[in-house]
Amino acid sequence: MKRWLMDILACPVSDCRSELQLEVYTSHNVDAEGEDVEEIDEALITCPKCERWYPVIDGIACMLPDGLRMDGKQRKEETAFLERWKERIAPEIKESGVPFGLVS
Repeated sequence: MKRWLMDILACPVSDCRSELQLEVYTSHNVDAEGEDVEEIDEALITCPKCERWYPVIDGIACMLPDGLRMDGKQRKEETAFLERWKERIAPEIKESGVPFGLVS
């Protein structure tokens, strides 16, 4: 994911649409037409208004609706993400994050 995407992304929840915050865990730089561009590999996107969180996994922002994040492969991937970065993730997300945390 390119960092500049944060300039155009907003919370996808229909009654929120707030500006999002980004905490980068891993990234690398690539040469794009002679310019050094940051590619974000793993990060946490959070919405300060509705308190939802969205992971960036393998460079892809996973911003699916809550219902599609609760089961199956997506839930496993996002739970593994929380486990992998739990030392850097805020306690409120780990404990009672929306749509889920590590404890729920």
